[in-house]
Amino acid sequence: MLQPSFPPFAFASLLVSLATTAQAAPAGGAAPRSVVLTGKADESPLLYLSSGTPTFLLLDAPIVRESVQVEGRARFARVDPSDLGITLVLAVPLGSKERLALRFSYREGSPQSVVFLLTGQPGEADTVVNVSRPQQPAEACRVELSVTRERYEAQARELEELRARPPEMSPASVALEGLLDLQGIQAQDFKRPCSEAVGEFSADQCRAFAASTWTVVVLEVSNPGPEPWSPAWAEVTPAVGGEPRRARAVLSGQAVIPPGGTVSVAVEVEMPLRTLEAWPQALHSLRVCNTDGSRCLSFPKVKL
Repeated sequence: MLQPSFPPFAFASLLVSLATTAQAAPAGGAAPRSVVLTGKADESPLLYLSSGTPTFLLLDAPIVRESVQVEGRARFARVDPSDLGITLVLAVPLGSKERLALRFSYREGSPQSVVFLLTGQPGEADTVVNVSRPQQPAEACRVELSVTRERYEAQARELEELRARPPEMSPASVALEGLLDLQGIQAQDFKRPCSEAVGEFSADQCRAFAASTWTVVVLEVSNPGPEPWSPAWAEVTPAVGGEPRRARAVLSGQAVIPPGGTVSVAVEVEMPLRTLEAWPQALHSLRVCNTDGSRCLSFPKVKL
């Protein structure tokens, strides 16, 4: 049942800052190792760790910090990821037959997901490990560059739209922006569309906030898979037929939803002027995707 609610709704932008500082390697110690990742199935290079001796992984491309996972975390004094490196300091020694998995994902390129196996060996420890991947073929690089350019152009357009809005999003600024009229806002929970979500992701909650000329759908999206996911755009298609149209904005609680993570995602849809009885009532299909549209979360019947 539709229930009126007051307008606590506000939009916020998310700007991701990409730092490019790697961990500095200590002087002396064992000679640096070089590991080239090929992307072959079950590829898991061994790293030798010694208790109290830092191990520095120096990477040739940025990774998703939130994706770094290590088994037996309690046995480490330090697990410190940066954009271009990971520092490991073992607190409890590892036996030569033990294997603890270190997992992380690169932001772009192939292979994207990487697994190292951590073990111990008396008198042997890796202090500096240079990790690289094969250079991408020219065509793959051009495709990746095109996708990256589209993402940055979309972010630039979104930033310009946000700059054009009042500097502070509050009930007063929303009213001055003309997003409200005397009919206020309606709110609704969508339990059935959440259960009918299609794709590798799941939605734990679905809510809609609607006014006379817009609807915002707020989703609690869970990523149960092994790869991080970045919602970048969305489109809606009327159930009665018609061309799909892009949502006006897609905002997320964080830039990347890591494996096993749950994040709020808001989709803003511009609607034709309608009466109070008509919102949110019109059935649409909703699709939320990453930049290139290869990984999406779909809802076949959502009332907008």
